[in-house]
Amino acid sequence: MKAVFAPLVLAGALALAVSAGFAQNGFPNVIKWTEGAPNASSEMKDSVKIEGLKTDNIHIFVSLNEIKETEYNRVWVQVSNHGTTPINFNPQAAVLLKGDKSVKAEAADKAAGAIQRFGEAKSQELSSAHCTNMIATGCQPTNTQMQASKQVLASAGTAAEWVRQNGLKEKTLAPGDEAQGAIVFKKDKKAADYILHIPVGDQVFEFPLSAQNKFPSYNY
Repeated sequence: MKAVFAPLVLAGALALAVSAGFAQNGFPNVIKWTEGAPNASSEMKDSVKIEGLKTDNIHIFVSLNEIKETEYNRVWVQVSNHGTTPINFNPQAAVLLKGDKSVKAEAADKAAGAIQRFGEAKSQELSSAHCTNMIATGCQPTNTQMQASKQVLASAGTAAEWVRQNGLKEKTLAPGDEAQGAIVFKKDKKAADYILHIPVGDQVFEFPLSAQNKFPSYNY
């Protein structure tokens, strides 16, 4: 009898601990990450904080980092289905909440295109001749300007391709299946603390995240 009832007792205790550890905010399927709560994890890797939550059927880990010299942050997400039925996951439903404001996820292809165009425009600007004499003839950009222009263009191309290759798309996760990749968000104008609100199946997970929101400098 002990062998039969022990798992039931353990499951009941775990369910009680989870309900006590995570505020539900009035919605039974909203699960919030809370420091020290059961089923919540946190670790630092390469100076980036990775937060995780686990339920009976979903394991999810997230981290926020900037895409350097662009107008975007990226949230790296790893989500896996540990249940027995398929789960729908649409990364475009994720939002970053800041008070009563929200930042919606942007489609990877759209963000990649914007990064590429921004880099091309800045590259052209940097390679343009800056002449002090407006009627000067033969005015040419300096070697420094041309080198900076090439660096900006290459950097933008690399960032855009990374977003295209790693951007998460909507997917149905079969039992045992996993998805991982990036969800991109426009940067705010200054450093900010957010709540990542990310639906997976019929559950919603919330994680506290922080961003420096550093915009491209290109101080050459």
